[in-house]
Amino acid sequence: MLGALDVSGVPLVGLANVHEVKLGTPLADIGRQHGSILAHGRRTVDETAMRERLQRERADLEGTVERIRERLAVPQRDSGGDIALADQHPADAASETEARELDVARQAMFEARIELIDEGLRRVERGEYGRCVICGSRIPDERLELVPETPYCIEDAEREQARAQ
Repeated sequence: MLGALDVSGVPLVGLANVHEVKLGTPLADIGRQHGSILAHGRRTVDETAMRERLQRERADLEGTVERIRERLAVPQRDSGGDIALADQHPADAASETEARELDVARQAMFEARIELIDEGLRRVERGEYGRCVICGSRIPDERLELVPETPYCIEDAEREQARAQ
């Protein structure tokens, strides 16, 4: 029986046969303990559909990166239009510098995601898509739907994230 509970104004979802879940419980622990409940409607990810989705996302990101590269290719001195950088108020110059720094950060982030997508596409071609690259276990379909380029199961993703911090 599924139902919604209201505890101190915070809506919670109740799951049948789940008697206790503490706040802050890692998702991996909940999945291990209550996998049969969370695995309703288990299906296999369609690799062809995922390949197409990854290719679309890659093309979108590549287009965005190309636009960022074009903006960054224009020297900051020339990007102010009719007003030279030296004639700008310092706050205006700072705003322009900040925008360029954000573009550089976005470009790096998007290029890293493109690399993850490329690795995902290579796993599809090798027939390894949907398997964790560390432990080899099956990555849940729901995770692949949310993050199709992920190379990790939930447990290893948590370990990698903790290690990166």
